[in-house]
Amino acid sequence: MGKLRARIIDRNRYSKRYPFIRGPKRYSYMGDADLSIELGTLTFTGEKEKKFVFEANFPDTNYVVMATPRDTGGTGVDAQVSLMVDSSTLDRSFVTIIASAKFTGEVDVLAIRVG
Repeated sequence: MGKLRARIIDRNRYSKRYPFIRGPKRYSYMGDADLSIELGTLTFTGEKEKKFVFEANFPDTNYVVMATPRDTGGTGVDAQVSLMVDSSTLDRSFVTIIASAKFTGEVDVLAIRVG
């Protein structure tokens, strides 16, 4: 398990300006390693597995994926399925998400790589 030492700072608070109207916060990531985040949505329509293709390839397969289901049927309740990542097909450019049952809805996918 890797370790990350980082903080998020507001760049506007580091300057000695005193304007009449305070500017919006400008957050910056200050860490000791690179941070890559990929976020997207998959639409399942009566399917059990789907492939999520990244916009930019990761340098290697050392990344973590999180997937959460959303039911878009209008009931306001999350879809009653479990999601998992197929680690046998893990690649730099895509990941396969497998559901426990066929369902119709959207899945939010978040892939993070530190370092």
